[in-house]
Amino acid sequence: MFKFDAKTTAVVEFIAKYARDTGINIYFVGGMVRDSLMGIEIKDIDILIEGSAIDFVQGLALESANNKEFDVKIKSVHKDFNTAKTVINDIDIDFASTREEEYPYSGCLPVVKNIGCNVNKDLKRRDFTVNAICTRISIDKNGLNYELIDPYSGKDDINTDILRVLHKQSYIDDPTRILRGLDFNLRFGFEFSANDNKLIEDYLKNPDRTGLSIDRVKLTLRKLFSSLNRAKAAYENILEKKYYKIWYDKPNFSKDWAQRLVQAVEIFNISSETIFLEAIFNTQKYLSAPVCKNLSNYEIYTFFKNFKDIDLALCYGISGDKKAVFFYKNLKNIKPDITGEELINAGFEQGKQIGIELEKHLKEKLNALPGFAP
Repeated sequence: MFKFDAKTTAVVEFIAKYARDTGINIYFVGGMVRDSLMGIEIKDIDILIEGSAIDFVQGLALESANNKEFDVKIKSVHKDFNTAKTVINDIDIDFASTREEEYPYSGCLPVVKNIGCNVNKDLKRRDFTVNAICTRISIDKNGLNYELIDPYSGKDDINTDILRVLHKQSYIDDPTRILRGLDFNLRFGFEFSANDNKLIEDYLKNPDRTGLSIDRVKLTLRKLFSSLNRAKAAYENILEKKYYKIWYDKPNFSKDWAQRLVQAVEIFNISSETIFLEAIFNTQKYLSAPVCKNLSNYEIYTFFKNFKDIDLALCYGISGDKKAVFFYKNLKNIKPDITGEELINAGFEQGKQIGIELEKHLKEKLNALPGFAP
């Protein structure tokens, strides 16, 4: 089921032997198992401990001290969730403890409880059936063994490209799961089940934002917008399917901007996640340049000179104002041909007059360049 290179296999065997010797059940879990079942290359290794992950990795580190073949470095631990990040023989491996969760309010971060619980209880807290799968890792004289544990038929849903939550309260508990579902749709082609579509529709009719953090929404959206190939589709889906109601009632962003935002990423060398997030949440601060078509280069320069690249990109993406592109490509880096020191040497006194003279030289240089053509 899992095909690792020799180095990774040796590390997994080392972990499995320690688990066996200490009587602890360990599992590959979640996206790693899902990707394996889908034939997707595994990039991240996540191991679930039926017990305390922190205690497990600390014991593993002590074990490695007596075994020169393996070097266990604990990068960090998170005590509230009882998780640990490690590097073992230069391989990043994350360890998590089995746990249950509850949501006091819709959209809030879950309250962790019952750390070290039975693995089936841990799987029940997860978002979709396709992620509520794990593989028990064991080892014997013949090597590693993997036992698939799939209480919610996630494998069947993977095979039929279906997204299903595990209980009807799921989208109320965590409405960002709607956005994660959209991510799975765009990445893998998964479609929400008919029942999930009804649950989502019911939630969006009367969204409960009691405990919702906008930062948590943005974190989920960043992943959606991280690939330019998917960002435009994600943005359009959020509008068309009214997923924006997760965080507010009416959108202040437009479908008409989508293609220009894609172009702006390429023109202004801005990350797709940055520009699409800004377009959704911070549109009010981006104003178009004056509508007059007969502006001089100097007037265009004066208007845009304090804009950061992201401001220019959004000015173009939101308003379609090509003067922002013209400024970025042709005027942004223009400097006077003379310096303040040269002006002083020429007889000008230090002070305000130097600035006036430099601006005069800059204006002459800018206006001597080919002008903006709409």
